[in-house]
Amino acid sequence: MKNTFKKLLLCFLAAAAVITGSAAVKGMGDAEKVEPGKSLNIAAASKPGYCLRDWQGYIAVFEDDCRTPKTVTDIPTETLNNVDREKLRTGIEAGTREELLSLLEDLSS
Repeated sequence: MKNTFKKLLLCFLAAAAVITGSAAVKGMGDAEKVEPGKSLNIAAASKPGYCLRDWQGYIAVFEDDCRTPKTVTDIPTETLNNVDREKLRTGIEAGTREELLSLLEDLSS
């Protein structure tokens, strides 16, 4: 009975984390598009689009090196292993939305 409850709780928490992460990324909006006739800043284009960092004990999504998070997930960093927590202190970069979703899914499981 205890194991069944633990498995159900773990599945529920994992599903909630994935749903929350997906909703967070979905709410970020589309990336800026370059209009015809306007130049593209090559330096800005080479930077990653997203960065995951620890923000007040939770995983947060930052865009374009901002100081304030665009989205804060409900994934507590205290539940992660030491390696992942250390990576979050320095920032985990994701160039695309797909990479971001994959990282959030990995960190939530």
